[in-house]
Amino acid sequence: MKKIILTTIALSIILTINAQKIGTKLGLNLSGVNTSTQLSPEEIAKLLPGICGGFVFDYTPKHIGLVAEALYSQKGYKVKADAKLIDGTTDVTTDISLHLNYIEVPVMLKVKFGPAFIVAGPYMAYAMDGKRLVTMTVDGKKLLESQVEEQGQIPSNDVFKGAEFNGDNVTFSRTDYGINIGAGAEFLMFFAEARYGLGLANVSDFENMPEDTFTKNYTITLALGMKFGK
Repeated sequence: MKKIILTTIALSIILTINAQKIGTKLGLNLSGVNTSTQLSPEEIAKLLPGICGGFVFDYTPKHIGLVAEALYSQKGYKVKADAKLIDGTTDVTTDISLHLNYIEVPVMLKVKFGPAFIVAGPYMAYAMDGKRLVTMTVDGKKLLESQVEEQGQIPSNDVFKGAEFNGDNVTFSRTDYGINIGAGAEFLMFFAEARYGLGLANVSDFENMPEDTFTKNYTITLALGMKFGK
């Protein structure tokens, strides 16, 4: 795995130096996690929106080439739980979201078909920071943070300094890596692209859980950008 990471970094540096076109992009991330942990019947997983943007270095002489990027990418997940208390009439809604902010470097093969193109390749990412947000409402009334903590839901402004989920200690990894695949179209200096990123790294480790437990990022990205050069 170290060889893959070093190769990705080396290719991105080479492409940056030799890029035919240099540009910028900005888009929307819709993120979630693939996990072995089963949700309860009351819980529903939802996509977490975030920002993705940065610089693009494109070396595609004709129909086949390489693309490297340096991106700021927001990932994570969101879970919503609706339940009733024992009395059967009191509605309790809990919203939990994990926000991880990465610097991401993808290096991808690019194949062009006229104005259309497809891309595929690995990415390497490092999380600068992360936080866990929790809100609870009882019959539509939002609870204070201290009241939320009394219910066993502990928010965290920095999950990398230690986090607690329902009484279990959790260790988060700052390093993520995976595979991107996408398609798009170019018109003059502008381009639009849709991409799917599949994380291969386990981003969290729960205490007292089986060794084969995993939580891995996945992201759908929709982006617009422009490139300059020959």
